[in-house]
Parts: sequence; C-alpha cells; structure tokens
Amino acid sequence: MMTLSITIISFLIGAVLAQHFKVRVLIPAFTIVMVLAVGAGITSVQTGWFIVLLAATAAICLQIGYFFGIGVRHFLAAVLSKRPAPLTSPKTSARHAAR
Repeated sequence: MMTLSITIISFLIGAVLAQHFKVRVLIPAFTIVMVLAVGAGITSVQTGWFIVLLAATAAICLQIGYFFGIGVRHFLAAVLSKRPAPLTSPKTSARHAAR
C-alpha cells in the first residue's frame, strides 16, 4: 500500500512540476523524492531491498509524471491555439477617443 501511494504522489508531483518548470527541476525533485522514499522505508521498518525498490519506483514515477505533464501542457496549448479569439469591446468609447 505504501508503494502505491508513493508512486501516485511522485507521479502527480512530476506532472505539476512540468506545468511550471523546465527539466532541470527534476534534479532537486529527484533528491527530495529519494530522501522521502528512504525515510518512509526506514520508518516503516522495511528491508534494504524494499527501500531500494521503493526509491527507484518513486524516481521513475516522478520522471514519467513530468513527461506526462509536458504532454498535457502541449496538448492544451494546441487546443487553445485553435480556438477563435474572443471579441473584445474597446476600452474607451468612440466619443472619448475622438478628443
């Protein structure tokens, strides 16, 4: 159960990071995810191999989530760019613009 929750959380964190940052943000995020995964494994008294598996799974899901988030961002940008521009009313009336 702990493995599933950590993978889902790291996937979602990666997707959110992709919406706002470049790929360089994965380096500090990877470090934070590693520390948290190892800490979660140690506090729940798991074996060493399970902790390694947990940390590797969290890191992989972080990267997959990041690339999924990039795909979503590009898809939304493509869809929004095909929409017609909304008609906007001028900020000043013609009477005020003539002065």
